[in-house]
Amino acid sequence: MREIRRDADGALLGFIRPVGEAWEPVTVFGYPLGEPCSEEEAFDEVHRTGLEVLMRRWEFLEDGEWYRCVILEAAPEEVRIQPSDHRYPHNVYALTLERPGPATFRHE
Repeated sequence: MREIRRDADGALLGFIRPVGEAWEPVTVFGYPLGEPCSEEEAFDEVHRTGLEVLMRRWEFLEDGEWYRCVILEAAPEEVRIQPSDHRYPHNVYALTLERPGPATFRHE
C-alpha cells in the first residue's frame, strides 16, 4: 500500500493499494474510493476525493439497521463517527469503528 499526501502541507489523503495488475484508491481508513485502475488514475482519484469523501454523510450498520452519521476523525484502520440519525437508540456522542468496510459502513 502506498500513502498519498497533499504536497502543500503533507496531509494524508488516502492510499493506493495493488490489486492484481491494477491499483485501488482508498480512504485514510481503507474504504474503496473507486474501482481498481491504473496507478496514475488511482493516485488522481485519491487526490481528488480522498478528503472530500470524509465530509459526506455516511451510514453505519448496527443490529441489522443502517443509521446516518458524520465522520469526526479518520485514521488508518479506524474511523470515529457521531451518530446523526434520530432513530439511533443509544445516547452516545461518538463511536469508534475498527476497519470499517462496505458491509458495515457506507456513504450515502
